[in-house]
Amino acid sequence: MIAARSVTDVPAPGHTLLGRDVRLLLESPLDDAVLRTVWAGGTDSAFDPGWDEGSMRDWLAGIEGAWLAAERLTHPGFVLPPPMPTADPGLRAAVLETMDGVAPRLAASREARVCHPALPGLVPALTEVVESVDADLGFRLFLRVLKASALPIGPRDHQAFLAVGERFGYPDLVDEGYLHVVPTVP
Repeated sequence: MIAARSVTDVPAPGHTLLGRDVRLLLESPLDDAVLRTVWAGGTDSAFDPGWDEGSMRDWLAGIEGAWLAAERLTHPGFVLPPPMPTADPGLRAAVLETMDGVAPRLAASREARVCHPALPGLVPALTEVVESVDADLGFRLFLRVLKASALPIGPRDHQAFLAVGERFGYPDLVDEGYLHVVPTVP
């Protein structure tokens, strides 16, 4: 399972983020439809919880259980630290502002997909993660969706993403090798 492989295949702190992110989503006020939409959007529907029976929270709890079991094989006695959502309202506002710059194009591209299931409501669901759960998690999910959709990103938006990424400490997730950065947006 992907959760177990993340402990052995992904260097720290990346695999620790999986546990933190799943815990944040499990403890969030988001409903199952929003949780499924952001998870499927962030994995380009490769790991769509909608394929399984049961609630989204049950599915996330299964991910967390597999992840914790694998983590404890590597580090016996490991206890997941409590998630610490980003408390800075300025960062939350910065994330929302950067999302707004590409939101209409992203929504149109994701809702008109032919080869993968369309995800109507993806942009509002990502916004809900930023506003109700954690700006950091919401921004990383947003970047994953941008990468998966190969949405062309112009220089102005790219600079805004870089600035926010640096504030969170991960500019590499926003570099030109990760996103589809183009000189001009069609």
